[in-house]
Amino acid sequence: MRHQIFAAGALLAVFALPVSADIVINEILPNPSGDDVGTERVEIYNNGPSAVDVTGWAIDDAATIDEVAVRARIPEDFDISVCPASAIIQPGEYRVVKGQSTSPYLNNGGDDVYLISDRTLNPNVVDVVTYPSASSQVNNVWAAVPDGSTNFAWHAISLCGSNGGAGDTTPPATITNLLAGPGDFPGEVLLTWTATGDDSLVGTASEYEIKISSGAINSGNFAAATDLEAYINEPLPQISATLESLYVFGLNPAQTFFFALRAIDDASNESGVSNSPSTMPAAGALLDPDLGYNAYYGNLHSHTSYSDGDLTPTDAYNYARNTAQTPLDFLAVTDHNHSGAGMNLPDYHLGLAQAAAANSDGNFVAIYGQEWGLGVNGHANIFESPVLYGWEGGNYDVFVAEGDYASLYAAVKANPPASYPPIVMWCHPQSSDFSNLAVTGDSPDVVHLISLVNGPAFSVATDESDIGNTGFDDTYQDALRKGHRVSPTADQDNHNSTWGAATESRTAVLADTLTKSGILGALSIGRNYATQDHNVVVHMSVNGHAMGEAFTQPEGASIVIEVIDPDGADSTAMIELYRGMTDSVTATRVAFNEGSSTFAWRETETFTAGTEMHYYARIRQGDAQQIWTAPAYVTYDVSTDVAQEADVVPPFSRIRFESVRPNPTRGRTFVSFALPTRDDDVSVRVYDVAGRAVRTLLDGSLAAGTRTIEWDGRTDRGEDATAGIYFLHLETRAHGSATTKMTVLR
Repeated sequence: MRHQIFAAGALLAVFALPVSADIVINEILPNPSGDDVGTERVEIYNNGPSAVDVTGWAIDDAATIDEVAVRARIPEDFDISVCPASAIIQPGEYRVVKGQSTSPYLNNGGDDVYLISDRTLNPNVVDVVTYPSASSQVNNVWAAVPDGSTNFAWHAISLCGSNGGAGDTTPPATITNLLAGPGDFPGEVLLTWTATGDDSLVGTASEYEIKISSGAINSGNFAAATDLEAYINEPLPQISATLESLYVFGLNPAQTFFFALRAIDDASNESGVSNSPSTMPAAGALLDPDLGYNAYYGNLHSHTSYSDGDLTPTDAYNYARNTAQTPLDFLAVTDHNHSGAGMNLPDYHLGLAQAAAANSDGNFVAIYGQEWGLGVNGHANIFESPVLYGWEGGNYDVFVAEGDYASLYAAVKANPPASYPPIVMWCHPQSSDFSNLAVTGDSPDVVHLISLVNGPAFSVATDESDIGNTGFDDTYQDALRKGHRVSPTADQDNHNSTWGAATESRTAVLADTLTKSGILGALSIGRNYATQDHNVVVHMSVNGHAMGEAFTQPEGASIVIEVIDPDGADSTAMIELYRGMTDSVTATRVAFNEGSSTFAWRETETFTAGTEMHYYARIRQGDAQQIWTAPAYVTYDVSTDVAQEADVVPPFSRIRFESVRPNPTRGRTFVSFALPTRDDDVSVRVYDVAGRAVRTLLDGSLAAGTRTIEWDGRTDRGEDATAGIYFLHLETRAHGSATTKMTVLR
């Protein structure tokens, strides 16, 4: 259901939004025929039981949300030529809103549309709808069918009128054969049923409303039960008599769950409540989203007087570390590379020296770099480069012609920092920038980051009250589709002495330690996320792999996400999962949930062997702040078992442990190790400090390569291992042995 918020992890804790939440975005016209100027429209609808006064409300999009400016004022910008003008909206009534100015603002490539109240104070997000690309949907609307539902689809224009069947009073038939049983993996439940129709058993219904509870569900308690969208979005109905199925993920394997559903047609007629089957999910340990990394927060884009900003890099680092309202863990000063913005070659090297002096591993990481580029071709940040790249005579160490990105990437690769990986970040990117996001022979080795939040560049705020520009999602998706391994950043682009203090926007890096090598190393492999909240923690695991990793999987990847706000102030409104096919298909949303701080999902589609899919999440908090994770890249090959890969000589010559995460651990641990060649006698065992064998994790034959196994924290007898120091011992017949230490906490 659209207007319920759920406490994280709770089944029956349901909190009603204010009555104002009954006003919803019902229809969006982003690509009208002819010129978009002055002809885009948004329809709102009263989906509740009471009249609502919408005076002082507004329509925003991703570029204006939380800013003083709004896209349309309510009721001042009602289109009275097609709909009533009263600010009092009665139940079942519509209003149509036009843009405040004559400029188009609904992007044809897709956008977020926000309905907010209290536009003169702190904006309260009443509703938000994300629509996909409208490029091929000229004069069609992204519409809720039926009115007021979460079931959106492209539809013929029906502004100020019903999106459903006028005069239809026949509800869908009641579903009586809902079945629930354990799924295929731990924590999963499989629901199956036969689709009903639009009119009784004829046609296709428009929406399912599915409930989950710890007790039996009937018509009397259906409305009070938790909506399944706290876990996973409900599917769209299929034509009558079609066998339907739905996996529900991330449920407690030790608990019994009851389910029930009803169908709704396009005229909002509701079927009766179905039967209410129950089941326990499939047994076993759930995948843990926390892989044991620490989250560090910083800003990768800022300026000083060495180009077109204020003061010096030393001042910037000191401010970000000691003065900013929420001090940063790291700051990158990225002064422009050319004299037109104030850069002189000696100052670049002075900036590098000041960063080295300000850096304090374990306390604060100071990074220096350059923002390379001019005009509309795209700006690229290059971190810790030992040389200044440029095209102006006497003002560069290495010549690179303006706009020649292929040569820039080659030069960055050829001149890496002495102690850190070479990293290029695309700033405030458009798809036409960087030679249309072209993949070159060297770009995969250096282009690792892309900004999804930027600026405002000339903010003078020091209390984090500004908000950065967003709306770069299309470019992010386009870059991933083309094959770039880029991870998102959120940066302030400070040009005034407000380093890290203008907004809450941060690039969050998942690393083992707060060191320059740890931060830059994590950024170079994409283990980071972009956030508009200054300290939100996002854990994400894809079959035990971190965001940014690429790996081979024989079947559908399992993905779990956890969102933690240390302040306890911001609820998680929505977690959306996006999936794209590298080299072929732009990422689109494949699953989401609402009102929960956790998310679990498993890929159930199959793909041709060798297909690489990329998965990332977009998270929206209750105050409309957003977070974007880096992707994980999964290559599918159903003929290959990850633990029994073909013999391939990897780039190492001895066995070794790659990682033990998390360490310390309170339970489940993922252990990665590598074999140089196939070995028919491989064992991994856990020993306590007295040398006693505690658990055998593996004993058998393995092919060459790197693989990950799991210890659930239990002994061979099934008991929880006590707190203390343990040793993981890897023994092979042909390659010797390796041992590493870990700590168990209880």
